[in-house]
Amino acid sequence: MASIMAQKGLSNGHAGSLARKGAWAGLGLAGILLGGLPLLMARRILYPPWAIQLSPEKADTLEIDVGVRPEKVEFVARDAKKLSAWFVPAPESVAGPWPCVLLVHGYGGHKEQMAGYGKMLHDGGFAVLMFDMPGSGLRYREPITLGYKERWDLMDAVGYLHTRTDVDGKRLGVLGVSMGAATALLAAAEELSIKAIVADSAYATLTDMIKPGIRAFLGRPALMLAPLIVRYAETMLGMRSSEIRPEEAAAQLGERPVLVIHGQDDSLTNVASAHRIYAAVPGPKELWVVPDCGHAYGPVVAEQEYKQRINAFFARWL
Repeated sequence: MASIMAQKGLSNGHAGSLARKGAWAGLGLAGILLGGLPLLMARRILYPPWAIQLSPEKADTLEIDVGVRPEKVEFVARDAKKLSAWFVPAPESVAGPWPCVLLVHGYGGHKEQMAGYGKMLHDGGFAVLMFDMPGSGLRYREPITLGYKERWDLMDAVGYLHTRTDVDGKRLGVLGVSMGAATALLAAAEELSIKAIVADSAYATLTDMIKPGIRAFLGRPALMLAPLIVRYAETMLGMRSSEIRPEEAAAQLGERPVLVIHGQDDSLTNVASAHRIYAAVPGPKELWVVPDCGHAYGPVVAEQEYKQRINAFFARWL
């Protein structure tokens, strides 16, 4: 009997030990899920791994059109860091000083990706400036802030254009795509020398982008951790996602004109954002919802119409 009781005691003790180990393992797993994993995912949002630094060869060339020689320039931003940019002069047939359109790239992108837009606008008679923002170019490895700090880079790019004698500082426009469109609206609300805005595939508020963005860039399973991911990202950046509201910025533009472009089938930024931004604009405005078009695919789905619309818009207002 004593032997049986001893065996039972040993068995109970062993079971208790296993239970305690299981509990600690569960706590460890919970710690990873509630701490480490959301932190890693937040870093992935702020430092997207596909935002690869361009090689020196690609970073030092930009093809717009035969006979067009873009000028590689640098200017100092308000945080005393350098920004790299490409300035493309207007066609020789256009008398200076020229109207100029600033091109603002999207999330995880870089200025060279805007070359196609630059060619469209150059053909329309405009000078263009495309520039890098946090996460690309000379600011590679800096966190992307989804429009919050990027708007300052756009405003500093405007300041650079005011130093050029070949640009008419009273005729400046901006075309932004995706995050770049949100950035354009946020900057224009503060920078009055931006006279006309094309917002292609913008989000009305950043909070609208949280779930579709996490699903697209981190995968559907990450959705259950969305609140923690957002909290970590906000802590790392020292800002709140609720502060990024392009819809409200659009309402502050006064009589400056806005062309809102959006794909009807955009699964990343719902087309409802376009309608909200359009409704918020108090001045002259146009809305083009591109049929059978995904996120920022307007120039692919309807290249000629896209080119005609943006050039007609800027020609009218600049």
